[in-house]
Amino acid sequence: MNKSFVDGNEHYQVINNVSLDIAEGTIHGIIGPSGAGKSTLLRLMNVLESPDSGSVQVNGLELTALGSRALREARRSIGMIFQHFQLVGNRTAYGNVALPLELAKTPRAIREQRVLEVMRYVGLEDKMRQYPAQLSGGQKQRVAIARALANSPSVLLCDEPTSSLDPKTTSGILDVLRKINRELGVTIVIVSHEMDAVHAICDRVSVMEKGRLTRTYDVKSSSGLSQTGLAAEASREAEEPDHGRA
Repeated sequence: MNKSFVDGNEHYQVINNVSLDIAEGTIHGIIGPSGAGKSTLLRLMNVLESPDSGSVQVNGLELTALGSRALREARRSIGMIFQHFQLVGNRTAYGNVALPLELAKTPRAIREQRVLEVMRYVGLEDKMRQYPAQLSGGQKQRVAIARALANSPSVLLCDEPTSSLDPKTTSGILDVLRKINRELGVTIVIVSHEMDAVHAICDRVSVMEKGRLTRTYDVKSSSGLSQTGLAAEASREAEEPDHGRA
């Protein structure tokens, strides 16, 4: 798969001949320095970005071959959470979680039941009537996770889900993601600069550099990061602002 962007007279090859298979029911990490193409690759997985060439298959369905209506339907099985939560400020936590169900025209009674289920699942059933501004960072991310779970997805894409959180809150969010994977069988793909988070939660990790997938390794082997020196590099990058498409 390939993806490029044009900025004025400049042409950037952001994804360069990348092929990646992720096993169903696993947690797969994608790491690499800023600008490596990690987040772009994640957005390609649910075709928020369309590849210049190549295809995307999820659950045996080729997303890149679908029309707009069929693609919208297929995306309901793919949840996504972001570094900065992307909550709607003038909606309560309940309203944010209910939003994808409203868009799917889910009947009100079923919608209310499902929102309660997922809010309880992430431990925030007592925060449903509060607005994002009234919530802590960790609580906002839990609301975002509940929203991503509302349509009962089989895949959850996570773009730097803990990078703006303190260590204790990060641990709590990782516990929620691990619970989702183990109890619900959801396949999770996580982009992160945080090596501790990657090692704590992922089964396998893919390393990206300059738009290329350079290696994929099993976390339990514990050799991938230490041999490449990428841990130190990624830690430095995490402390610097990311101005590129990463």
